[in-house]
Amino acid sequence: MATQKLRIVVMNGQKIIQAMVGNEWETTGTIKKAEEGIKPGIYNIYLAKTPEDKKQYEGKILYIDKENEVFYQQIGKEFIVHRLNAINGKPAAGKDVAIEYDGQKRI
Repeated sequence: MATQKLRIVVMNGQKIIQAMVGNEWETTGTIKKAEEGIKPGIYNIYLAKTPEDKKQYEGKILYIDKENEVFYQQIGKEFIVHRLNAINGKPAAGKDVAIEYDGQKRI
């Protein structure tokens, strides 16, 4: 889905999106206020897996990538990358949601 190697850095109430350029992490876009519910830390969302059919994913939405039409959800220590058009409704970063894949994708 996403082609860039991305991570999210959350500290001091701010959220920074970084991309791997060469062998270094570079900040992309602007530094924004972290959504309520997202704890400080480094989230390596480039390790995100694609969802499997007949499975439910329950966890916090970390980041919505409108450019690539995907969003990232944290389930425990793992990350799942979902397509925006695969669900009904509009996801919100910082919110806990359950997403079930059973032929009908939905939140």
